[in-house]
Order: sequence, then structure tokens, then C-alpha cells
Amino acid sequence: MKLTTLYKKGLKRIKKVLGRYIPYNTQYKPKGVCSFSLDDVSQVDPEELTVHPIYRHLKSYLRVTDDLYAACSDYWKPVKSVETDYMVVEVPNGRIYTDNQNSVAIVSQQNRVIENVSLSLTNGKVTPASQNNIFNQLYFTAPLKVEGTLFTLLTGGAGINNISHWFVDVLPRLHLLQKAGLYNSIDWFLVPSLRYSYQTETLEMLGIPKEKLIAGDEHPHVIADRVVASTAPRGSNTIVPEWLWKFNQEHFFPFAEDNTAANEKPLRLYISRSDSAIRNVLNEQELLKALEPYGFVNIISSKYSILEKIQMFSKAEIVIGASGAGLINMLFCRPGTKLIEIFCEGFILEPFYDIAPKIGLDYDYVICKGNSKIKNADDGQREHMTVEIDKVLAAVARIEAEKTNTKIDDRTAVPEHHSL
Repeated sequence: MKLTTLYKKGLKRIKKVLGRYIPYNTQYKPKGVCSFSLDDVSQVDPEELTVHPIYRHLKSYLRVTDDLYAACSDYWKPVKSVETDYMVVEVPNGRIYTDNQNSVAIVSQQNRVIENVSLSLTNGKVTPASQNNIFNQLYFTAPLKVEGTLFTLLTGGAGINNISHWFVDVLPRLHLLQKAGLYNSIDWFLVPSLRYSYQTETLEMLGIPKEKLIAGDEHPHVIADRVVASTAPRGSNTIVPEWLWKFNQEHFFPFAEDNTAANEKPLRLYISRSDSAIRNVLNEQELLKALEPYGFVNIISSKYSILEKIQMFSKAEIVIGASGAGLINMLFCRPGTKLIEIFCEGFILEPFYDIAPKIGLDYDYVICKGNSKIKNADDGQREHMTVEIDKVLAAVARIEAEKTNTKIDDRTAVPEHHSL
């Protein structure tokens, strides 16, 4: 890690600690919460905010088999359906304050946190606006003053450095902005970060130039003539609504190359996590050797541009990968693509098995035994795993059998596999 990065992280931690104990610029601490009902927006004070309802009472459903749902980690058991009211609000002389991890506070000129569009997380779960971290702050740096209208795409959590959250929790806010009819009025876009190439590349593909971008990790406190903010794309839960995946496919799939040529051979991709410091596959080389006869290509997705990934995954016939951010590339796969997700038994979360059937992928999964007892998501997301290779090969063999319309017995699906 570069010294400059370490310095910035260290300075950020110091400011966070000081912020809870040393009073400074306390006039920026909110005095309460701005609550309102979409059933009667006429009661909202226009000097504080203007509300644009987008999708009222929108229901989204989790698409998952009973067996996989039963196997989900008890500490993160998903709901099977959720109802969300989506909206966009305009806040004159509004402020935005974030710690980039656990909270994003949209603050009105009456110095109140606006519910529904602000975000507060505790242990990864959404909590009420009254529990936003900003209420615990005592130390505030002066906000960056921005002339004009600013739209915030801040999301909290891993939106700052995780490509999966970028496509699921950040970019789809632009759809809500468009539905509100405010897109063309935006002068600035506040994003979680601009440190990674996929962030600037996707925004450029969406027609948003760098000159209009402000990075939230560099400017955690901003004030603008007008702030525009939206409901989180997944609301207060984690189920992916239909409009969300459609937004991504409609905007990025057109960049895929035509792969209808008769001599175009479909790809078989294995997504490696070797570029990550967490949840590594400890026996990955052995797994790759076992997959080689089936024609799989090992890729480290972070080494490719978004355009390259769109073109690559749109040509994929089968995709295999351990549960992780790289699987979000499934958004670029064509309907009918086979996806095999590899889980560690102590860390089974829903984002990818929720998305896969909704976009028409043929989803399968393998659950491997863990090396230790996992009690929470923080432990689970760091735990390395040893893949049970025979289970993966059996899943591949089932696909091969389907291609030849051959019935296959799982017990004899693949030759016995031996460790080196």
C-alpha cells in the first residue's frame, strides 16, 4: 500500500475519533429529522424540500430455491419480499455529510436530516434516520461550497470501493433521477469515490464527464445551492428490484460485440479472487487444473476495463466463481448463460442468486465446507475457503449432460478427483 494512501487512511481515522470527542463547528450538527409521508406531500414545506414520488409501494421478490434459502447464513437471512416507496427530493441550500461507510446524511437548510433519502447502517443493516452517525459527531470540517445543483450518488457501505455495489447501489440512482425529470438540471454529481477505473469508465459510458464529478471520499461535507437525492436503489433491504437490473442492461449491454458469427466459440470463464486479500480460494491452482479439460479460462476481472468485461461476458457460455464482487459481471451475460456460484457454508448471502434468475441466467451453486465457525458477515467476508473440487466438476458435468440430453447420476458425474 502506498504511503500516501496509508497517510490518508490514518488521517481519516484520527478525524473520525476526534469527531466524537472534540467540539468544532458544531453549528453543522443537525437538530432533528425531517419526516414526511408520500400520502400527502402537500404538507411538506417547499423551503425545506420538494418531493417527487417515483414508484409507490413497489414490491420486489427474492427468487431463490427453498434449499438455498434454508442454507443462507442465519446472521443474514434475507426477506423473501419487500415493498418500497421510491422518491427523489430537491433540497434548497442542502448539505451532504458522509463517513463513506456507515452513513450519508442529507441535511436541509432548517438543519434537519431528511429521512428516506439519508442512509444509516449498523452492522450492514439500515437503521432509522434518527440513528444517523451525524448525530454523534461533534467535530465538523467546513463544507465544500458548490454553486448550482448537485445530485448525490453516495450510498455508504462498500459503494466506495466495490464494483458490485457500484452497479447495484450507486449507478441505478441515475434512473430515479431521470424518472423525476431532473437529469438535465444537474450541474454536479457527487459519487462515493473516483479512485478506481471502473468508476470513471462507467460514468463516462453513461455520458457524465469527469468535469462534473465530485468525489465523496475527498469531500465528505458539501453544501450546494440545490441538492437532489434519491431513495437507495434497494430501499432498506437487499432484494434487487426489476427496474435496477434493467437500467444496467439497457445502458451497458449495447456495448457488447455481436457474437453471432458462426465461427465464434462461446467462452467458459472462471473468475479468480487472487486480486483480493479476503475470501481467497486456497486450492485455486488445483481447481484450475481440474477445470482445464473443460475449456475454462482463468480471469482476474479487475484487470480488465468495463468495456472488455462487457464484451467478454456477453460471449460467455458458462461462468464459475466464488461468491464475490466479480460475479456482478453476470449483468453482461446473455440469457441462458450458465452461472455456478461457489459458497463457503459460513457465508451465503443473496445478491447474486437474487439477480441471476431475474436476468434469465441458468443458475447453479456449490456449497463447500468452511474452515472455521462463522458468526457474522464481517468474519464471513474475510474467511478464505477450500473448494470441494468434485462438487464443482459435478456441476459442470451436469451442464455437459444437458447439452447432449444425457441423463447423469451425480455420483458418477466426474472421475474421482485426488489432491496433489
